[in-house]
Order: sequence, then C-alpha cells, then structure tokens
Amino acid sequence: MAVYGIEFTSSAEKAFRRLPRAVRRRFSVAFELLRQDPRRRRPGCDVRLLSGAANAWRLRVGDYRGIFAIEESSIVFTRFGHRKDVYRR
Repeated sequence: MAVYGIEFTSSAEKAFRRLPRAVRRRFSVAFELLRQDPRRRRPGCDVRLLSGAANAWRLRVGDYRGIFAIEESSIVFTRFGHRKDVYRR
C-alpha cells in the first residue's frame, strides 16, 4: 500500500502553529495514521468527506478540525482551526 505525504499550504502551516501544543501532538499522531490510508475512519483518525466540495475532507481531533484534499500521492492541508470557525470562509 502506498504511503501518502503530508503537505501544508502556507496559511494552514501558520494556523497549525497557532494551535495549542497538546492539539498539535494529537494531530501529529493522526497524521501517521492518515498517511497509511487517508479515506478510512479508525480510532485516532476520524476522517469524513465534506459535502458540497469535490475533494474536501476533514480530520477531527477533539474540538479541532483539519481540512485537506487528497491528491495523487499527497495529502494537502488547507485549513486548521476550532470547529466553530474552521468551516467559515
């Protein structure tokens, strides 16, 4: 099975750095599971396809979300934030 690479847009990287340290650690653990199979839900890696967008997925870690797209062999995160804010444009 192919292992996917994890990439961040510049705005997503900045938002990720602003998250609390404990949340960043939990995301890091979830990234390792996500790299193996980005479309499968399992404990520690709660992913779901977002409705209304062709290739937008969300990764849930507690009250925080990471929005990403799956490209050929990479996962590109575009946003990170609290669940109350992350879906707003």
